[in-house]
Amino acid sequence: LPEGSEVVLDAEHMSGMKGVEATIDYSTDETVYMVDLTVDGMTMTNHKWVTESEIAPAE
Repeated sequence: LPEGSEVVLDAEHMSGMKGVEATIDYSTDETVYMVDLTVDGMTMTNHKWVTESEIAPAE
């Protein structure tokens, strides 16, 4: 969808998102990933989305 497009969200991964009107800020052709991570003792499961340019292989 082009930037500025008006949409209605069908996502439910955050409380209150489903059915909300939103505006497309930007899009990418990159691969995106859903990730599990722990930061400062807080675990996030199925965090959406991290783009390929935002990650690197673990050493």
